[in-house]
Amino acid sequence: MEWKIYEEWLDITLYRQMTNLIYKLSSNEEKYKIYMQLKENDMFLEKPKVDMETAYGLHYPGEVLERIGEHLTLTKQTYRALGLALARMMPLQETCMFNGAQKDLFWKKMKQILGEKDLFLISINYICEEKEKNRWKQAMHAYPFERAEEMLFAMSILPDDEILWEGIKQKLADSFSKNRKISVFTEWNLFVWMVGKVMTKLKGYRKKDLDILKLLAKLAVTNAKNADAVLEKRMRMFGYSDKETAFLNFVLMYFVERPDRISLSGLTAEKMGLNVLEAFLPGKETYPEEAYVLCSRILRTYGKLSVRIDGKERLEKCMNETFRVENVKTFLTLFPFRSNEPEEWHYIDLTEEKWDPLVKELSSEEFEACVTDTLKGKTCSTKSLLKYLERYENLTGSRYQDVFWKKSEPELYAVFNRLILHGILDGKKYLEEFVKDYKNEEPDLEKKWEFMAGYLKSEIKGLCNEHSYPMLKFLINEIGMDGCEFLSPWRILKETFSLGYYAIQHRECEFFSPVLGKEEHRELFSMVEKKFFYEYPDIYPEYLTALLLKESTALWMEQSEAYELSKLLLPFISDSYRRETLYQKYMTEEDRKRYQERKEWLKEQKKRIDHWKTEKNIKQQFNQILWENRKTDKEIQSIYEFYKNGRYSYGHKKLYCKIVSSYLKDNFAGTAKKPMAKKEALYLLKLAENMYQDECMELPEITELIERAEVA
Repeated sequence: MEWKIYEEWLDITLYRQMTNLIYKLSSNEEKYKIYMQLKENDMFLEKPKVDMETAYGLHYPGEVLERIGEHLTLTKQTYRALGLALARMMPLQETCMFNGAQKDLFWKKMKQILGEKDLFLISINYICEEKEKNRWKQAMHAYPFERAEEMLFAMSILPDDEILWEGIKQKLADSFSKNRKISVFTEWNLFVWMVGKVMTKLKGYRKKDLDILKLLAKLAVTNAKNADAVLEKRMRMFGYSDKETAFLNFVLMYFVERPDRISLSGLTAEKMGLNVLEAFLPGKETYPEEAYVLCSRILRTYGKLSVRIDGKERLEKCMNETFRVENVKTFLTLFPFRSNEPEEWHYIDLTEEKWDPLVKELSSEEFEACVTDTLKGKTCSTKSLLKYLERYENLTGSRYQDVFWKKSEPELYAVFNRLILHGILDGKKYLEEFVKDYKNEEPDLEKKWEFMAGYLKSEIKGLCNEHSYPMLKFLINEIGMDGCEFLSPWRILKETFSLGYYAIQHRECEFFSPVLGKEEHRELFSMVEKKFFYEYPDIYPEYLTALLLKESTALWMEQSEAYELSKLLLPFISDSYRRETLYQKYMTEEDRKRYQERKEWLKEQKKRIDHWKTEKNIKQQFNQILWENRKTDKEIQSIYEFYKNGRYSYGHKKLYCKIVSSYLKDNFAGTAKKPMAKKEALYLLKLAENMYQDECMELPEITELIERAEVA
């Protein structure tokens, strides 16, 4: 804690350096425990930012007492600091820390300089002079206290002394009431220390003369906005503004340690933090630095909420939706947390001079990043943009436009596009310079254009504005469709219109841009079509088919042209679905009628051919069976099984019947008997039965077959 209010009383930095030196040199094994006990009531006891050895080259306490005058002007503040340090650290002092009369000489000089009525000397004597303790305590009681810092310091020396408390409590309350001269912001630690010490003394106290002290103690455990902000209203009666109350509400809650303290990770603490942010960050008015330091602490501590507020998980998102960053202090407070905040909170409007200090407060990289975000996201007229860039150059000594030659970042592409659209940057001129370097075969061509080429490419790619096509056309005319490795018109076109092999095969390519006119489309199509014809003949038909199937093609290609082109393409399209779709899209009614008739005829022809092939296969199958079984004892059995399978053949049952009946009639023709085994005779009977049931043969024909059969 810093104690600005005590700066006129003692040198706090020197006090901390001296106490730290004694602590480090002490050989007491329990020195840490003793140090922490002393710290409970010592307002100033902390480790110094720079120790005594580093600051002055002094290595032991006696040396400090003897030689500190070589480094500092010896004032009352100096003597008080060293004297109080010696007094407070008595439990840790050792004889070896001093040489000869160093300590005695200092003590004598200090008493001479300060005088017996000095509050700090009274306190030092009370601590050090054990035999005179009562005398110095009475001197403390009799001291004419006027200021809060005097009373609180006395309480740090006599923390449990009721006589002292009774003597100062009303004056102390008055010091924190309407006529207070203590700043809530610069002396917030005084409020914290005071509340921490008086809260137990106020327990059960019912008189109203100490109401302000009770209210301050209550702020440590209550959200002042609760219950229609009753606590906030009462604080107003004692001269505290709502902003001061919000500030104190949080610091007392956060820093005062008490048994009933609010959970620092709970919803109430989060809302109290939000109250502080909403009190000090909005608006053009600025506040003491301590307010912004507290806001920073809150954002660090409660950036991600343990308990969500209205469903929101970050404290910044709980800010009023109308919140705007309107002053430099608010900007700098929020800046370290920018990754979690709306981008517009970090815009820098250089057309307003109030933002000029940011060029020194931020690093050059941070300042440039904020300028980039502003140029990308904030809507501005061309005149405002020109003024903005001029102010940037005046403040930084460099042109913002040069950034496009130095690096490549996603945000910069959007800025480059905006400056092109407003006519501030001329893409055509950059291309002319590039073409000149390219044709002159500049040795460092790629290094020079490493980043700028990317911005020019992005400006052309997608043909997204009125400048894109003229730039593309110029580039094609000057360096050809292939261009160079890092700036190729053909690659740009492939990305713009999805002209890759996969995209064409999946009908993802579409040759259309809303900023191009009909003639521009046709002109560009002609160039691309030639490229495909000569260099990619294998996918040339697929490319044209994919375009013809896109509805947008009709916006720049005449229907008659598309019709003629589709007729030429149809014989080369292997994919039946694409061919059918293209035919249906572009053919006339007469074409469709002829096409349908031919489809039906082809369908019928196919059906006939398929039927003929099936019959041929069945006959071949029967002939194969006969060839394998003729004149064996399995001939009739194999014919039976062939016919049995054929009975269930869809559409060919009659053919099976005809084949078998014809064979049987021919084989059993004449008057001679047909000898066969009994097993074969049984199969003949089964076959005859099935064929009679299927009406393949008449009964007389079957009778004739059976009569000619003879079991051998």
